[in-house]
Amino acid sequence: MRRDELRVAAGVLPAVLLLDMSWRSYFFNFDGVACAIAVELKDFRHLVHGNHLAYGVLGWLFDAALRGFGYRGGALWSLQLLDGLLGAAGAAAFASILIRAGRTTREAALAAAALAVSQAWWFWSLEAQVYMLGALFAALAAREVLGENPRPAVAGALAAAAALGHVGHLMAVPALLWLLSRRKPASTRAFLLSLTGVLIAAYLAAGALAVRPSGARDVRLWLLGSAALNTKRSFLWHGAAPPAALKSWSLMTLRIFCEFTGLPGVIKAAGVVLALLPLAAAARAARRGGETARFWTLWLAGYAALYLCWEPYTIVYRIGDLIGLWALADMGLDALPEAARAWSLSAWIAAAGFYNWRAQIAPNADPAANADYAEALWTAERTPADAWALAVGRGQVYLPYFAHRRPLNPLYWPGASLEARLDALAASGQPVFATDRALAASEREPELRAYGVEPAASSDGLTLYRVRREANPTAKAGKD
Repeated sequence: MRRDELRVAAGVLPAVLLLDMSWRSYFFNFDGVACAIAVELKDFRHLVHGNHLAYGVLGWLFDAALRGFGYRGGALWSLQLLDGLLGAAGAAAFASILIRAGRTTREAALAAAALAVSQAWWFWSLEAQVYMLGALFAALAAREVLGENPRPAVAGALAAAAALGHVGHLMAVPALLWLLSRRKPASTRAFLLSLTGVLIAAYLAAGALAVRPSGARDVRLWLLGSAALNTKRSFLWHGAAPPAALKSWSLMTLRIFCEFTGLPGVIKAAGVVLALLPLAAAARAARRGGETARFWTLWLAGYAALYLCWEPYTIVYRIGDLIGLWALADMGLDALPEAARAWSLSAWIAAAGFYNWRAQIAPNADPAANADYAEALWTAERTPADAWALAVGRGQVYLPYFAHRRPLNPLYWPGASLEARLDALAASGQPVFATDRALAASEREPELRAYGVEPAASSDGLTLYRVRREANPTAKAGKD
């Protein structure tokens, strides 16, 4: 690493990390809490998820390292800290990319700051989630191929690491290969060998040491991951009709810069304008062309080829786009004098940073804003330690992690099997409870009320029910 790259990275990383650690997110996304549970249980079979193999293991190692220094809290905070580090390191890597593109250290640092306060990058650097790991290594792979003397095997290994962070980052490979083939025509073989070698070795090790599949079906379900996440464990494509997909994808292209959905008119309009500014600069650079601009355009096209078809409405899949869009946006400012570029970036950072803090970061730093979290803590205070609780949505992981109660998800007990499950728990002396929120969200409220529910507690706008046959004499008589 050149001295100027090292200098700017050494400034960006701690500054962005400090920004991220200034607030703790209480949004607590489902997958992050599920990963924290697996880390604390040392459940490596579930830590090596087929779609994002490396994050869970890295999270376990990071949590273990913190505990070696005396940390005694939950794994969820460990994972949030890890994501803050990954987000800060990704911003530092992006600054290094811009130095290699000939930018001054000031401009590179400002562009990295703009990336860091972009809504998707900032918010998901505060949450425990897999996507910042892949984004970091995708940035490092781009940095390698954009260097004066790219090393194909290193670039391939970094691209593999990005895919181990999340398999969707394989969509950056066409852009990486294109640039390598132009700069070193004979380099693609070494890149592909390195890429495939690292991936195959990682998956074989995970399969042999952690998953230990019992047969071809187990291997298939593991590799499908989220594509087989349904009660039938069958392949399901998460797509949308083309017009709806294009609309969702286009809207998300704006939202990764500033989240404006659900906000009132003038504030929403301000968010849209703030998001359009870097997009306009990026479009200008893409239109002007040049080798580097074509690389980043191909980078974006690769990701779009997948995410126009797979969950175009999911923001986390678009985090990698911010790297390419901000690289192009910085190039699009070339028509301005150097000082004007710095002032433009500074103004955007100040305006968008405040906007995103006010719209997303600060609200989600308030524990009271997470109704599911408050409900889980409330349930823990009013139920015995051996209780089961009706679990819907995030409650499936919130109840065991925050409330330390066993979740009963009606999704896995269709039709009359739910009644049989409740009878079995009652026979073994294990009480079952449900809040009014969970009952309403479960879509099984009529069946559960017919089975028998009785009020057990009520306060803070919530009502807790004990679920048992004895609460409905008619149902009990029918059973007898």
